[in-house]
Amino acid sequence: MAAEHAGPPTVRPWPVVEWQDVLSAYTPTDDPSEARLRTLRRSAVLSDGVQGPVKTAEGRFSGKLSLFCELNLDAAVLWRRGLTDWAEQYRTAASSLETSLEGLLAEHRVQIAELIRPTEPRRREAWRVLALFSEAVAAARTQLPPVPDEDTVPGVLEARTGRWVRFVATMGTGRYDVPWQMVRSAGLSVGDPAVLFRELLPNGNAVLRLQAGLDMGHAEQAEQPAEELHPLEARAVRRAQSPAARRALLATLEEEEPLVKRVLG
Repeated sequence: MAAEHAGPPTVRPWPVVEWQDVLSAYTPTDDPSEARLRTLRRSAVLSDGVQGPVKTAEGRFSGKLSLFCELNLDAAVLWRRGLTDWAEQYRTAASSLETSLEGLLAEHRVQIAELIRPTEPRRREAWRVLALFSEAVAAARTQLPPVPDEDTVPGVLEARTGRWVRFVATMGTGRYDVPWQMVRSAGLSVGDPAVLFRELLPNGNAVLRLQAGLDMGHAEQAEQPAEELHPLEARAVRRAQSPAARRALLATLEEEEPLVKRVLG
């Protein structure tokens, strides 16, 4: 396949994940459960993660959140395939990176909850932490053994037709149709950056995983000071889409077939 772009890909895996994502990588055909999570913890497959409070829009405490370095996904895949030594290397690297993430959060005064939900707006400081942490994860990955028989394809979810969504690679000419349900399960929508993992199994079958992507170009642009806008323009740019509005749009998409290219805000 001839490459269309030079240089490193601009889309990387979202650098932090939830425990459900780790379990989905460990047992792709089973629903995530806390019992399976305890199994991974007992086997020391999963790092400790980074914990922090979750607050409502009014600033009230509503619970705690744990996020994990995305290298835990690789550790889970390697452990499932019996490559325990390599899995431990990834888990150790994830633990070290999570310690550095705690420092970044404190330095930039960012809450851990600001790093979740890839499709929603966030402060410049949060984008800065995401960009720095993504760089650190990418650097750590170069020192680790690659996961065998697995392809990593960064790209963008371009358009939906019926039960399928067209995924277009940002490097090369690859185009793939992924199930709409997989896209929804990953919390993604048409127009979002994503990373597609294709794992080849010994029996010749392949396992597909779709992970939220971090567009490094967008992250770097979001770090820059905002230009002066007319107050009405600024209000339009900064207004976050409500969860109810987003659910309504997703419901509309579910009913349309076929669907032309559309980007959800």
